Amino acid sequence: MMNDECGMMNVKNGRQRAAGRGQFTRKTGTMLAPLIHHSAFIIRHSRSLVAFLALSSAAFGQTFEALRTELETIGALKPSGTVAAKVDGEPVDVSDVNRLLKMSLRDRPLPKDAIPMLEATALDQVINRRLITLFLDRNKISVTEADIDKTIAEREKAFVKQGTPLAEALGQNGLTAEEYRDQVEWELRWAKYLRSYVTDAELEKYFQAHHQDFDGTEVRVSHILFRPSGEVDEAKVKELTDRAGKLRDEIIGQLSTFAEAAKRYSDGPSRAHGGDIGFIPRHGIMDEAFSQAAFSLKKGEICLPVVSSFGVHLIQCTDVRPGKKTWRDVRKELEPTLKRDAFTDVAEKMRKTTPIEYTGAVSYKKPGSTEIVKAGADDEAERKAGDEESK
Repeated sequence: MMNDECGMMNVKNGRQRAAGRGQFTRKTGTMLAPLIHHSAFIIRHSRSLVAFLALSSAAFGQTFEALRTELETIGALKPSGTVAAKVDGEPVDVSDVNRLLKMSLRDRPLPKDAIPMLEATALDQVINRRLITLFLDRNKISVTEADIDKTIAEREKAFVKQGTPLAEALGQNGLTAEEYRDQVEWELRWAKYLRSYVTDAELEKYFQAHHQDFDGTEVRVSHILFRPSGEVDEAKVKELTDRAGKLRDEIIGQLSTFAEAAKRYSDGPSRAHGGDIGFIPRHGIMDEAFSQAAFSLKKGEICLPVVSSFGVHLIQCTDVRPGKKTWRDVRKELEPTLKRDAFTDVAEKMRKTTPIEYTGAVSYKKPGSTEIVKAGADDEAERKAGDEESK
């Protein structure tokens, strides 16, 4: 039942997909670890967008690479060599953004109107990496040329064994040898910082702040599913999201109970049970967008509409079964999570003291908000302002 309506993972297929990702990581991850880290960030921090893409994939047949070529041809996207932003006065090239998007999206089909959000998220991440570099510089965290040479040599040997020359792998990912050397240096410097940062005290502190993600806690939830029909586009998702939001207001206003609304409006089979789907763990079973929303709720609360690959959901937490694991029990899971979050935390702190300028050549997130400024919008605004002044 849950597989059909809530995004429960197909365990067999999920393992096959995980194995496929493992092969990719073993073959290229040793060499491109910094880029893969950023690629994962794009997916992790654009969940609603990725859910929309998954929901609408059947309606769109173009990959990012094909769309980028088409949009560049008509002038909607800027080519490499164009400055996308400046961080502390240093330029960020459009090619850095495109490379990250290409690695993140691969062959995922997507609509043209997804480009601005994806561009802005990728640019944000490229800027974050520059901010981390400044942080490492200011804290005098460095590695020797010998360290870099050794790492590259080890990875070259690994690629020879796998039958893929390093130069070929670099070319496939749009990297020159010099750019790759910079990547390796950045990776080694950041790893050096993390070795001093990830202590037992920090792990325990992180666990206490996010214990439900790791201690085995389960929540019992009910949900109402609004499943789209026909071709899915951004307007259709917005329509369903608005519909779900209005129903949530009615339930909170006590015009209906959640169970009554589920029986009447839900498109999922759990409607027969008032939307109840029982207890779920934090990871491994549900669509991540669904699970993340469910575990953000206190008992009795109803979340704002959530978009998953199955549709739009309203979720209510009806019970909580606390977990019993300690931070030491889940240390292996805690460490990589703490390291990923450290990247974001350091970058956010650096943003407060580092000047960042956006050129508008690619879409970007308006500072201090979640608003996306589409590529060229600043030029258009200036043109209109000029027109008004000349009148």
